[in-house]
Amino acid sequence: MRDMEKIFRYKAFKWIVIAVVLSTAQSIRADEIINYSNCMQHIGGGGLGDFDCYEEHTRQLEADNSQISDAIELVHGVTTANKVKLRKYMLAQNAAAKACDLSITLEYPSRKERMRRNHIELYDVMAARCRYSIRNQQNEFLKDLLSITN
Repeated sequence: MRDMEKIFRYKAFKWIVIAVVLSTAQSIRADEIINYSNCMQHIGGGGLGDFDCYEEHTRQLEADNSQISDAIELVHGVTTANKVKLRKYMLAQNAAAKACDLSITLEYPSRKERMRRNHIELYDVMAARCRYSIRNQQNEFLKDLLSITN
């Protein structure tokens, strides 16, 4: 009989510990404020929309990429031929980012259908995530190029 009592107490204690841990973890998450500075950590369920988060970070990366590209071109010793290659690379990345809208045009082939939309959908988020990925990769590459030239 004593063994059964010990087992019951152990199980009760275990469930109390689990409940406390889960309630603590939930309250920590609920108090967190999600904004542009931390929204990438909450993609797929944060309080700020995924689309808005991707778009804001993409805008920041585009500005940073432009500044880094300009800085590379200003470095003494970078040849004209390499400057031309850099400009072509930047144009190619811009074209790739524009191609991200393919998800939207596949779902809404007609321009008229696309113009009638008045809300953000999964396809918009897919396109925004695609643009963000391209700009993020571009940013890493440009930083590597700048480190070579310095």
